[in-house]
Amino acid sequence: MKAMIHILVVDDHPAVREGTKAILETEPDIQVDCLDLEYTIEAFEQYDFSPYHVILLDLNLGDINGMELSKSILKKHPTCKIILFTGYDVEDYFEEAVRLGIHGAISKTESKEMLLSTIHHVIKGEIIVPYTYLKNLLSQKQTKPIHSSVEQVFTEREKSILQEVEKGLTNQEIADQLHLSKRTIEYNLTSIFNKLNVSSRTEAVLIAKAEGVID
Repeated sequence: MKAMIHILVVDDHPAVREGTKAILETEPDIQVDCLDLEYTIEAFEQYDFSPYHVILLDLNLGDINGMELSKSILKKHPTCKIILFTGYDVEDYFEEAVRLGIHGAISKTESKEMLLSTIHHVIKGEIIVPYTYLKNLLSQKQTKPIHSSVEQVFTEREKSILQEVEKGLTNQEIADQLHLSKRTIEYNLTSIFNKLNVSSRTEAVLIAKAEGVID
């Protein structure tokens, strides 16, 4: 008999929580809990995540950024295995998620089989890398010269966002300009700030210009 796998689903939409629970619990060796707390960082910090093999964590919990919440959880529970569970493009957040100690990301639209496969790989300490993300990464390495500049770690999207930030545009204005969602801009800015080790838009632009990331 297989050992029981305990999974926690954290999502602010009841239908997603219960639907994911119903799908996963069709497997006899999987037990799913759904976290239904008031969605504040303080509430999450009081929660005991240690009984769970995997946490499926929504990227957008109302006003809470799933990336930032993951950092908070991993600071207190460093052995937690978190998978970002998102309706956005996985490739946009994959690199930053892994950098923070998250075990990758999966779309809410993926099949049951893919979701189960991802969970089983994560339990074994493995990460499934999206094909399109890996292909783009390899393509960038082939077309860029090998040097130590910070510029290598920035995607074309991040550079475009930095250029719009330099113009003084708001996140919504940048989203409209680049035909992206505001939430996508916010997550990309989080990634940019982490890569440059800054905490403000002004610092990000100054360092990016100094390093030659943007003109």
